[in-house]
Amino acid sequence: MSAEDLAQGARLPGANSPRGSLAHPGQGARAAAPALLIVGHGTRDADGLAEFHALASLVREAAGSLPVETGFIELAEPLVDEAVDRLIARGPRDVVSVPLVLLAAGHLKNDGPASLERARVRHPGVTFRLGRDLGIDPAVLAVAEDRIRSVLPPDHDPATTGVVLVGRGSSDPDACGDLYKVARLLADGRGLGMVEPAFAGVAQPDVPAALERLRRLGATTVVVAPLLLFTGVLVGRLHATAAAWAEDHADLDVRAAPHLGPDRRLAKLVLERYREVLQGDVRMNCDLCTYRVRLPGYEDKVGLPISLTPHGDAPAGGRRRARRPTRAPRPAPAALAMPARERALHPSTPTAAADPAAPPAVALRRLSYAYPDGTAVLTNVDLTIASGERVAILGPNGAGKTTLALQLNGMLDGATGDVEIGGTRLGPSTRRDIRRRVGLVFQDPDDQLFLPTVRADVAFGPANLGLSGDALRARVDEALARVAIAELADRPPHLLSAGERRRAALAGVLAMEPDVLVLDEPSSSLDPAARRELADVLVSLSLTTLLVTHDLPYALELCPRAIVLDQGQVVADGPTREVLADEGFMRAHRLELPAGFNPLAA
Repeated sequence: MSAEDLAQGARLPGANSPRGSLAHPGQGARAAAPALLIVGHGTRDADGLAEFHALASLVREAAGSLPVETGFIELAEPLVDEAVDRLIARGPRDVVSVPLVLLAAGHLKNDGPASLERARVRHPGVTFRLGRDLGIDPAVLAVAEDRIRSVLPPDHDPATTGVVLVGRGSSDPDACGDLYKVARLLADGRGLGMVEPAFAGVAQPDVPAALERLRRLGATTVVVAPLLLFTGVLVGRLHATAAAWAEDHADLDVRAAPHLGPDRRLAKLVLERYREVLQGDVRMNCDLCTYRVRLPGYEDKVGLPISLTPHGDAPAGGRRRARRPTRAPRPAPAALAMPARERALHPSTPTAAADPAAPPAVALRRLSYAYPDGTAVLTNVDLTIASGERVAILGPNGAGKTTLALQLNGMLDGATGDVEIGGTRLGPSTRRDIRRRVGLVFQDPDDQLFLPTVRADVAFGPANLGLSGDALRARVDEALARVAIAELADRPPHLLSAGERRRAALAGVLAMEPDVLVLDEPSSSLDPAARRELADVLVSLSLTTLLVTHDLPYALELCPRAIVLDQGQVVADGPTREVLADEGFMRAHRLELPAGFNPLAA
């Protein structure tokens, strides 16, 4: 069946009214539907490109006046970045990207989100959303069945008929497993006979192995059917492999079925994937994704940040620390969204908003650090925190959270990149001033309390700055009052409770009058009452505050914004409630909420 033959015929349902059938749910006919970006892998084969464009033409025909653009990940023009820019130049402010991919594997899970993240950087005023692969859908099964039947003898006996269903092959076990599922669905109740999966490369079994299995199972007629969207070198190679095997097995009737190719049913499925995005029903299979679930042999992929680098432009290799993160948590459902003032129990408002020209309280650019043995701890960390913000720094053990906190205070030698506090760049000449301006409260308060009384401990820092007499006493009294332990001033620190020692250590930092307060695991070892008392103290402070913590409910209570680190990289930066509500993202980065805790209802 040629692309020209497929291009004839009536439009798909809804083609004459794209702004009605394809617009956002609940919007009237005048509401402009988001534009559609169709993304293919790309090929150097001219026939393969022609088939891609033939299928895209069927989508355009069915979509009516809906703006449609096409682009490729690699090997063909235009590349997806150019296609995005070309589409935005036509005026859309909302774009849905649908990958023209049969089964989701690395390209969809990595290059798809990365291309949209690059687009968001270039076009900050435009909304970009990603649809799912064509996947295991009745339309795909129907087209595949038709291609197989087109070469079967009319009187074939299913008991002695076999089909080798050949997929491209992938290092992604989830994608390989999908091919097995397609094979099973084609084998059940369709009269095609036995259906065995095989792979063109990377994975096993290959085509000769699947052919041999069918021979041993008693098949006398075998169809080799490429489960591939478009033609190319690979299709010819598969047919040649089957022909060579057939020459050595003359007693079998081996036939080659065509690949899927352009088909109106697939064009309709592309628009269905587009509609899913608009209706909030993108059901991508993530249950066995290697980036979310630990599968044997693929443990190192869990939580792997994907690369923003356009495919083929290097240096985005497979090692975790060589890749840039883009995965961001999904927004909370609109029905559960809350007004801004309610997004945290103790919201904070950046004071920098009143003065746009003021420098940020904290600015990190490409901050990196490695241990002396070469183990990377932080890799190209970029973030900006406005004056007055309270921000939670989250992440699993070993993510680099404490290392980041230490470098804000200039405590690490050998770090690269820039650290700026209130516009002052950290360096040898500014280190002393930075350490005064950034107050760090250690996880264990006993690391900061070492003098006979609480008063002496709190006075230690300002006294070393040259403060003395009444000025020193006033500074100490003010710090103790701010953390509500003035009555404990003359007590030995070792006689205080854990919560009291925590506040005493905090008072010692506040006595230095810092611009930025960094607390490492502030709620650890505290009972519920002490946690609440410390939270009340932190809320009362008009300071830029960073909470490095595993206590996720505490982070939600105190911090409207959360930054998630994993493997030394920023993998999320957004509203704390939305970050914690994304179960798949949390699981991928080894973050767990307490049993029964719902961040959307807290």
